[in-house]
Amino acid sequence: LEKEIIEEEFEYDLQAWMLHALSSRFLVEEEKKPSRFEAKAFLNLMKNREQLNVYTRALLALSAKHFGFEEDARLLAENLRNGVKIDERPDQSILVTDNNNNDPSVMKTAHWGEDGIYWRWSDGGVEATAFALMALLSIDPNSDLIDPVTHWLVKNRRGSQWSNTRDTAIVVLALNEYLKISGELESALDYEVVVNGQTVAVESVNLQNSLEVPSTVSVDRDFIKDGRNTIEIRRVAGDGPIYFAVYAEYFSLEEPITSEGNEIFVDRQFYRIKNVPTLLKGYSEEKVLLVDGESLESGERVEVVLTIEGKNNYEYLVFEDLKAAGLEAVQLRSGGMIQAREIKATIAREEAESIKEIIAPGDEKDRYTLRSRSVYQELRDRKIASFVDRLPEGYWEIRYRLRAEVPGEFHALPVIAHAMYTPEIRANGKEFRLSIRERK
Repeated sequence: LEKEIIEEEFEYDLQAWMLHALSSRFLVEEEKKPSRFEAKAFLNLMKNREQLNVYTRALLALSAKHFGFEEDARLLAENLRNGVKIDERPDQSILVTDNNNNDPSVMKTAHWGEDGIYWRWSDGGVEATAFALMALLSIDPNSDLIDPVTHWLVKNRRGSQWSNTRDTAIVVLALNEYLKISGELESALDYEVVVNGQTVAVESVNLQNSLEVPSTVSVDRDFIKDGRNTIEIRRVAGDGPIYFAVYAEYFSLEEPITSEGNEIFVDRQFYRIKNVPTLLKGYSEEKVLLVDGESLESGERVEVVLTIEGKNNYEYLVFEDLKAAGLEAVQLRSGGMIQAREIKATIAREEAESIKEIIAPGDEKDRYTLRSRSVYQELRDRKIASFVDRLPEGYWEIRYRLRAEVPGEFHALPVIAHAMYTPEIRANGKEFRLSIRERK
């Protein structure tokens, strides 16, 4: 490594990775004196730190700390704030207009790195965030970013792992450091779960039994009533933190069905397509937004627009549009490839009150970024299913066309979105009602 680290003078990512490995020996060695080659590599990286991404800047900060360069370590830790992505409202979306009440109990999230579609190994969002967390814990343990970053890492776990074994290993190392600094392992607590005023579970957690205490509390339906239910998790003794998640299955009799979502959100709109004559005796398309309850004439074409907000980066999503029975797809065969296109965010999402404020005004060419994702689409009797292998964080749009055919009064049930292998990542749009008239 001493030989290789100098030869990688212009490969900053690789040089920072090697330097971090070499500097780690000072965690156990008392004399913190870098070798001539290590010092030269450190100076080279510091001189070119503006060209480092967050991943390698975090590695360099950890190396400075290991070498005992406290001032450089603090400077690099402060620089980590540049480029951090903070979501003040991770449980809300401007696509769900009746879900914008701020809940102070919901912790914000923060992370770094790219969105899962990248070319350099050092652009991975999970690894970059994990190393940035390690750097903050080592250099600035009182940073206000530590809890939001830890929250983001935990939210991006899928089952008992992250996206791959390397991501998983590095995040486990980072969370181990968090547990050391926070002192949570030394704390004990007693808690009870109360549903509508009745106790359904009482448990004690300490260092000795933390892996043996039942981790799931099932609430029998006898404790549940129609309408609003109250679930309380009460700390009875101790001062340790309580981590929890709630999962519920239920059906609703409301009409029309409203939008909901967890981590992803989706909204569906219908546009009537009109052919408008032009001065050159040709025709151009004009799209007119349909409102709930409006009518179409048999034979008219409709463009369906799915607007999606992803709070994180996701893999293997499916969007199932439960189309109204009187509408049929214009395409004749399944398997057609369409595009999900990224919408330009003209202002920060925290400042927006509706999706109209996010979308750039003007022509469609001004509406989108240069990024898109391929969508595989299947046309079925009751629905149109659109599959996306990866969808980065942000706002995206999918468009396809239907045709009004059978006259009658119809309900288009909500479009349903979910991660195929992570059931808790789920959303549904609004129900839409329309009528189709006989063509005159």
